[in-house]
Amino acid sequence: MALASAACAAHPAGVPPPAVEHLLQGFASDSCAHRWQAIEEYVDRVIRRRIYWEAELTARLRERGRSAAPRVQQRVRDVTAFADEFRASLERVAKLHGTVYRSSSDRDMWRKSLEPLTKALDDPGTSYLERRLIASSIAASAKKSSAARAAGWDQPVLKMLSSDDAIARLVGSIAAAQGRLLASQAPTKGRIMPVLLSGLDADSIAARYDSARALLTINGLEAETICVDPSDSASDRAAGVRAWRAWWDDNKADIVGTRLPQ
Repeated sequence: MALASAACAAHPAGVPPPAVEHLLQGFASDSCAHRWQAIEEYVDRVIRRRIYWEAELTARLRERGRSAAPRVQQRVRDVTAFADEFRASLERVAKLHGTVYRSSSDRDMWRKSLEPLTKALDDPGTSYLERRLIASSIAASAKKSSAARAAGWDQPVLKMLSSDDAIARLVGSIAAAQGRLLASQAPTKGRIMPVLLSGLDADSIAARYDSARALLTINGLEAETICVDPSDSASDRAAGVRAWRAWWDDNKADIVGTRLPQ
């Protein structure tokens, strides 16, 4: 509470904190790499680290964004909506976990606990973000617990890589790119890259962001080299998507069989 009070005192109502101006400048940049960096900074603050003033940051960003250029306004709406969707998805997944009992080493209990998670995971009606969060949770349990693995927790995310559902394949590929599978399950870049490339044009900004970030991470590249801004329109993303596909065509022969570290 003391920290929150100090933050409010330092930035009275109507005066945006420097972080807001910095992010707005990034969102307004003509450079895709600079816009990407601004999105990364925002996501890091409000999703990965979930700083105590995340709600204030988002509110002030939206407030200041209303007076920005139309394209910047749209970018602010899309990126902050991504954060809102993440929080809502996290709450829904947490409620789902409320029905899950995982502290026992009993195999039947682990199996029963897995059922509601896989039901939601396999449901095409479940949002991309919810499926991604569920997949991360299942994979984390499989890595940590031999009892979970014995009860089949190591299989649902792996199976997504072969699913007929494009979003399921993307969720599985993102999990693999983030190193969440077992070492023995590590897929090759040849299997994952085409899925991530398709993810750059996914309907969900969260899926586009995860795909762009995964492509940079697994290939050791920076946004200055190849950039796709997930908050751009499809037409504005097109050049970056073509650049990634060209890069893959040029490098495929050398890395197609490389397995992703898990």
